[in-house]
Amino acid sequence: MSHHDGDENAAASGAANVGATCAATVKLPDFWQHNPRPWFQHIEAQFQLRGITQDVTKYFHVVAALDASTTARAMALLEAPPVDGKYDALKTFLLQLFELSELEKADRLLSLNGLGDSKPSELMERMLAVLGAADPSFLFAHIFLRQLPVPVRTALASSPLPSSRDYRALAVEADRIFLANRQQFVHALLSPQHSFAPLGPPEDDLGTAAAVTARRQREDGWCYYHSRFGAKAKQCRQPCSFRAQGKARAGAH
Repeated sequence: MSHHDGDENAAASGAANVGATCAATVKLPDFWQHNPRPWFQHIEAQFQLRGITQDVTKYFHVVAALDASTTARAMALLEAPPVDGKYDALKTFLLQLFELSELEKADRLLSLNGLGDSKPSELMERMLAVLGAADPSFLFAHIFLRQLPVPVRTALASSPLPSSRDYRALAVEADRIFLANRQQFVHALLSPQHSFAPLGPPEDDLGTAAAVTARRQREDGWCYYHSRFGAKAKQCRQPCSFRAQGKARAGAH
């Protein structure tokens, strides 16, 4: 054997020893059943940093990080893993087992209840986390918009961003509007129904006398539509006392 071959073998042996040493020092966090994809991103970063590339090494590290209930549910695969691609097979199995289904993701997105004490961009990040790798439908941006105070939605109505599919840019613009008018939105944020309030023209558009009348009628318990259109209203939003007051007046006659 030549001197050169000996050097190459020594280098390869040294690299293998370094890899084995790094593998021995890796301590992965316990598997995150409720966040499996971020967990894999986390551990794959550790594998990358420590130069761990062998399939079987990564596979056994993941197996060692599984909790008892996950191990029990994965036993069929663990007892008979494929000859090649053990790590990828286990990763795929765990993602399919614990990630939300499309129906569950849709349910979570449709069950959102406004901003709370978050900024629009923070809400968007939570929504994108729920979405995961799924392809968002055209409704995604509109679900986001429904969580915002009405004035923010109104300001974004003429923007091309909601249809651009650049969701983070949409959230940044919503932040800009929201933060520029923070005090104006305090009342809206405190109202649990702010995201479902009707988008209507300001009362000043009705004229001074009509605006005063509308305000008085709302104080009497009339909804927006009956306050604006009276008996000609084609819609009604509860709670609304318009019909009850009408019956009372009819009974008085």
